[in-house]
Amino acid sequence: MTRALVLSGGGSVGIAWQSGLVAGLADAGVELRHADFVVGTSAGSAVGAQVKLGRDLHDQIARYRSAPSAQGVSTGRAGGGAQPPAERMAKLMQVMAGAPDASPEERRRQIGRYALEADTGPEEGFLAAFGYLKGEGWPAGYACTAVNAESGEFVVWNAEAGVELDRAVASSCAVPGLFPPITIKGQRYIDGGMRSGTNADLAQGHDRVLIVTLMAGNRRPAMGAEWAERMRQTREAELAAIQSAGGKIETIAPDDEAAEVLGINLMDGSRLLEAAEAGARQGKREADRLRSFWTD
Repeated sequence: MTRALVLSGGGSVGIAWQSGLVAGLADAGVELRHADFVVGTSAGSAVGAQVKLGRDLHDQIARYRSAPSAQGVSTGRAGGGAQPPAERMAKLMQVMAGAPDASPEERRRQIGRYALEADTGPEEGFLAAFGYLKGEGWPAGYACTAVNAESGEFVVWNAEAGVELDRAVASSCAVPGLFPPITIKGQRYIDGGMRSGTNADLAQGHDRVLIVTLMAGNRRPAMGAEWAERMRQTREAELAAIQSAGGKIETIAPDDEAAEVLGINLMDGSRLLEAAEAGARQGKREADRLRSFWTD
């Protein structure tokens, strides 16, 4: 039996919740680090890299506890430029909606153009946020996703791609308009969530697939009705691909308690500790449901 772990996008708050969830499940005897394959998109790429590096995500929660209040992040500031992040996110939602008849790749090219033109501050400044991965070898069985900002091509970074781990994860997290596209081999790359919030179809061929996603429930209205419908269709197609290959699926999304803690602004740095602790509590609660699925 092979197991795959899929980790969705979800901003810095999503990183905190997913980190807590992984730690809480581990406390209850469900070790996601034993997955044969981990694929992360955006926030999930950062968590997934640490899972496959064998890091103890309790340490991440401890860092949230000891960190001073991040004033710039807690007020919703992200990236550089004079335009407020809320306005940039609103513009991104418009661009993501795109022309109804455009192909997915053309919509991603439109998003990429927006990302390349946006005033988001220096690339190296954003890359420095992933210094905790700098110099690390690529973990076996790990992949993360990105999109070529110029061509709209979807890419999967893995050990065979020959990409530095910190740059690959940064590119997966480079939300258009908020953060600068990341340069890899002379090309610029943006958030892999521009194709799908989870890119779960990359896990097809594995016997058990656990999908950890923030792209559910009260997240969808914030994305706009049209984009939410595209997400639903994409999700159904991804699940069908896994199931048609013989895989069984379980999904974890924020429960009611966690959803209230996470809020709508997933870049709100003032919520990181609360989100991580909510994830840890939920992980302990979910363990019994997932134990036989993950360990048998």
